Amino acid sequence: MNRRLAQVHAAAAWLFVASIIVQVFLIGAALRELGGSGNLTDHINFGYTYVGIAALLVVVTAAIARAGRRAIGISVGLLVLYVVQTSLPYAKESIPWIAALHPVNALVLFALSIWYARRAWQASSAVAA
Repeated sequence: MNRRLAQVHAAAAWLFVASIIVQVFLIGAALRELGGSGNLTDHINFGYTYVGIAALLVVVTAAIARAGRRAIGISVGLLVLYVVQTSLPYAKESIPWIAALHPVNALVLFALSIWYARRAWQASSAVAA
């Protein structure tokens, strides 16, 4: 694995973490109960666009960096969790308890993305050694 490519992959993983933090901020800023307007448009658009790009970037950089089967598999798993995350709100009319898993899945996605970003960063440091 090339050191520079491993660092780019680690940076992409941290960018994904940062995008999730921004996404959580945007929902907090929109909630009426917290003084927001109630307009979820920014949260929705950012999630479908920038968080999705960041998730895909993690997979692509893992493959380009030849991070290994396990790392690529985990990055694909994060992408799958992201797809699940974007799909959950659509269940609000038919199966509301499934839609209610949206914030729970967000927590799982956030925790796993931090774990993976740390792992990718450590792997990029190990390549140098």
